[in-house]
Amino acid sequence: MKTWAHIRKSKTVDGNSPNDGREQNDPRDQEQHTGADSSGSGESQATADRAKSPEEGTSNKGASPDSSNERQDAGGRQDAQDSRGSGGQGSGGQGGGRSRQGKGRNNRGRGGQRNRGGRGRRRQSGGGNRQEGNRQEGNRQQQDDGRHVDVELTSPDESSVELLGILEVLNSGSGFIRRREAGYTPSNDDIYVGAKVIQKFGLRTGDELNGVVGHKPQSGKSPPLTHLALVNMQPPDDAKRRPDFNRLSAVHPSEQLILACDREIGGQPDYTNRVIDLFCPLGKGQRAMIVAPSKAGKTTILQSIAEGIVANNPECRLMILLADERPEEITDMEMCGFGEVIASSFDRPAERHCQVAEMTLERARRYVEGGEDVVIILDSITRLARAYNTVEEGSGRTLSGGLDANSLEKPKRFIGSARKIDPRQGGGSLTIVATALVDTGSRMDQVIFEEFKGTGNSELVLSRELADKRIYPAIDLNQSATRKEELLLDPDSLSVSRAMRRQLADVPPAAAMSELLGGMQRTRTNEGLVAIASQKI
Repeated sequence: MKTWAHIRKSKTVDGNSPNDGREQNDPRDQEQHTGADSSGSGESQATADRAKSPEEGTSNKGASPDSSNERQDAGGRQDAQDSRGSGGQGSGGQGGGRSRQGKGRNNRGRGGQRNRGGRGRRRQSGGGNRQEGNRQEGNRQQQDDGRHVDVELTSPDESSVELLGILEVLNSGSGFIRRREAGYTPSNDDIYVGAKVIQKFGLRTGDELNGVVGHKPQSGKSPPLTHLALVNMQPPDDAKRRPDFNRLSAVHPSEQLILACDREIGGQPDYTNRVIDLFCPLGKGQRAMIVAPSKAGKTTILQSIAEGIVANNPECRLMILLADERPEEITDMEMCGFGEVIASSFDRPAERHCQVAEMTLERARRYVEGGEDVVIILDSITRLARAYNTVEEGSGRTLSGGLDANSLEKPKRFIGSARKIDPRQGGGSLTIVATALVDTGSRMDQVIFEEFKGTGNSELVLSRELADKRIYPAIDLNQSATRKEELLLDPDSLSVSRAMRRQLADVPPAAAMSELLGGMQRTRTNEGLVAIASQKI
């Protein structure tokens, strides 16, 4: 009976390493060869093969399977572990073996495995096994698009087509359809859209999709889109030919949004919209800023504007965005029933505020690309900028009040998207009416207001003094104005507006508003007021 010493001695005499004392069919050896990393470059393999002598190649070919397995095992278990731990960077064989485990090409037929070693393209798997490499590539593809696989679109029955939601395209190229019920934020009801579908039809974030949803594949994955019927209520092929919003030329607003309507508050007529129409008119494509101290009637004015747009401008899409607002105000705005309310209350994280704002903006841009008129009422740009200051990565440059220099980039992009599109390029407009908070006692809020003060082309200033005296609307007429108002008002209204401004310029704000409201109470419309005032000019 041979002892361990005899085996070690016989191995040494045969020319093999004395460390190679394991049996040739040890399953652990086969596992070591199969699992070894084979990601070495083809260049280094060719160099290693040319360096071998012809005698070595001949002897290796003519060797028996037993001796060949023994030579493959040269270097022992420790070398295999070293090769695996080094990320697949093997070295040339020593001690008579043709190759060691990280490098080289092993012949076929040993243990039913086909090992390519370091040659060929790099694989993620630990060994050169072709099947294992394909499995790893499949997993890598699923991870790139959120553990989902692209699904080919089909043509089902038209009766199964439904409005799905708004598309959000991710950095990986794939996307998800967000639901309105979830505020267009990630939820368990999202629908997966493959990257091939997005690329084929030129889909963008903010597109409204109609189609058919497939079955949920398994837990942890969203159901895929199996049929795309409409994109923004248009055939999918039309989406590829639409213009890019950033390439559309902007012109000055020239079509006024009439706001005056029969609105009452507490049984009394509300003259807010009539004052705005005459002294601070809004046009399609306006970039308006409402400067509001606390408790000055900001929310009431926003509701008046929303009602006026719905009543007098049905061709406009109204979207009300409430970021970082009180939950009861969100409910109150929803109960008014004016337009679509997209909200994120102050008890939600800042990331949600930013995502809701970006989805709302992108959706409005898609409508404008189709030639539609969209109005966004934002409350407020101050709190939205605060949210971006929390979320965005710091640049290391801090402004006064603790505001990072890069945090205003996306809020400015939001406000800057308001514009009137040149009619020669298809028309359409995006009007944004945003509130800016002042006199809050926060230095950051003051800096945000100063940064946005010069970006708008219409400014409506509210007065805390008038609100304390219960004079509503609490609008400071001397501080409120619209640029290029001559493009919005007819000649008679423009002349009356300027004459009344000159008359009320030296009057305190409270007295000026009281006198103006007295004149409006004697007439039902601004046309009647202009007709009476024109006779006195």
